[in-house]
Amino acid sequence: MKIRFLFKKKPGLVKSGLVYVALYLKDAVELISTGQRIRKGEWSSTDQFPKEHRGEVAKTITNVKSRISKAITRLEAREQVVTPFSVKQEFNHFENERVNQQLAIDKKQKENTKSIKGLATQWMENSIFHFELSTQKTVRESINQFLEFLTKSGNGSIERRELTDPLITAYERYLQENRKLANSTHGKRMKHLRWFLKTLGYNVDSIKIRTGKKEIIALSIKEVEQLEKVDVSESSELQKAKDMFLLGVYTGLRISDLKRLNETRIINGRIRMTLQKNDKEVTIPLLAKARTIIDRNGGRSPRISEQVLNRSIKIVCSKAGIDSKLTIRINVAGRDIDKEEPKFKLITSHTAGKTFISLAPQWFGLSPAEVAAIVGKDLKTVLNHYYKLPHESAIEKMEFHDK
Repeated sequence: MKIRFLFKKKPGLVKSGLVYVALYLKDAVELISTGQRIRKGEWSSTDQFPKEHRGEVAKTITNVKSRISKAITRLEAREQVVTPFSVKQEFNHFENERVNQQLAIDKKQKENTKSIKGLATQWMENSIFHFELSTQKTVRESINQFLEFLTKSGNGSIERRELTDPLITAYERYLQENRKLANSTHGKRMKHLRWFLKTLGYNVDSIKIRTGKKEIIALSIKEVEQLEKVDVSESSELQKAKDMFLLGVYTGLRISDLKRLNETRIINGRIRMTLQKNDKEVTIPLLAKARTIIDRNGGRSPRISEQVLNRSIKIVCSKAGIDSKLTIRINVAGRDIDKEEPKFKLITSHTAGKTFISLAPQWFGLSPAEVAAIVGKDLKTVLNHYYKLPHESAIEKMEFHDK
């Protein structure tokens, strides 16, 4: 197959034309444009090449010819028939890939010249809508706090390429020393920042997430009975909070899944659904008490937000007399301190699921593995975070033998 350069000028008054690479094999001919335009007087019809051999046009068309030769080499390596048409197809395929790769590089370089503030605003406006509304709110709080730090530290207008690990480390110290955030809140701020920085292609491996030690608060059987008996029917909000919380106690479901609970997810007296947090499918018997709550709320769970539930359930539990004193360890500005609180103040939507897990062995005789299967959690998680059975059992046995 012959490979030649070809100058083609459109008919008329146009004094310039395009340079092509022509592929000849017997009667088959294919033209591949080099994209280079040249004046007729600058083209040597004898050499079939630009008169200025070292000019930019000459360099570019020679480069195109070289890439066509590579296309031929690839075809031969795959033992495919080399024809003008097959070479043109192979060349176009790799040219498209080359262009796409260059576009990606250009896009990345363009992103690097954008300000962090602009990129963060764009991300919050367009890319966090798939989170729950409560999560969207805390994500915005976290990112806005980071932008506030950049402004205060004189970095309010920095671009993506100027973002460095030392600056992120300075922000971590700022949260702890200036804002005096507890480890749990500090960890949440840094976690949300990691989410954003990942979208910029920033290496977030060095960003460590602080975690606060959370006390596992669960109700006893007696306290559940107290909650069941308390009358809060004078307030629709308190009644919904009580109903939703007890549904969590009876099923072990998180509030995000309880909100989705309706008749379509109750089949033959069992709740069947895919959990939002980990996509696990669970089947949970719908207890008679839970059925009563579903029926009272029109065939579904009560309509109440997590924020309202967390606020109202404390009032309900206070009215129920769940007020024993608890000493908990909390983290304030990076320091662990002990604090005494009445139990109702520590109760949240998470308490409901923890109560189910804690009481299921007593109520139903379930093993930890069976409890884990019901609630859709890993057995290791259930044992490590919800049960202290070996320790408690050891204490009871020692005290029994000491009598």
